[in-house]
Amino acid sequence: MPRDDKRALVEGTIVEMGLQDCADTVIGNWHLRGVSGGEKRRVSIALELLMRPRLLFLDEPTSGLDSSSAFFVTQTLRGLARDGRTVIASIHQPSSEVFELFDMLFLLSGGKNVYFGQAAQACEFFAEVGFPCPPLRNPSDHFLRCVNSDFDKVKATLKGSMKARIERSDDPLDKITTSEAMTK
Repeated sequence: MPRDDKRALVEGTIVEMGLQDCADTVIGNWHLRGVSGGEKRRVSIALELLMRPRLLFLDEPTSGLDSSSAFFVTQTLRGLARDGRTVIASIHQPSSEVFELFDMLFLLSGGKNVYFGQAAQACEFFAEVGFPCPPLRNPSDHFLRCVNSDFDKVKATLKGSMKARIERSDDPLDKITTSEAMTK
């Protein structure tokens, strides 16, 4: 590739990832202060984009970022997807604003598919199977609570000590285990 084409590719990627303001800044390390955490994350994604992949798989691209940086990184990834790339990302506990940026959602529990479809339709799906998302709750938190069986033993232990409170709860997840819910 000619040098001018390489330069244009790098400059285009800098703009694509919103890194113009820090383009000439040192990345930094534990000795030297450099770009912010969000900028570092976008630089690492930009390095992958230089190869112009059609498929981009990112493992927790927002991990360790504050909510504002996580939103910007996810918004940037959505822009890449809108430009024709396929972006697949695992994400841990997104804010409701970040969750709304996703087109598709794939939820697993114990290695089994619980939901695969439009992210915007997931609330309707969970409501139809008896687990509506309570008002003012982050949908992603609700979905994770519905599919996470790690806490069934803790819930069973607490049920004995807090029986009266749990029996009065309107939350269907307080009345059955996750494994029971998964068979519904």
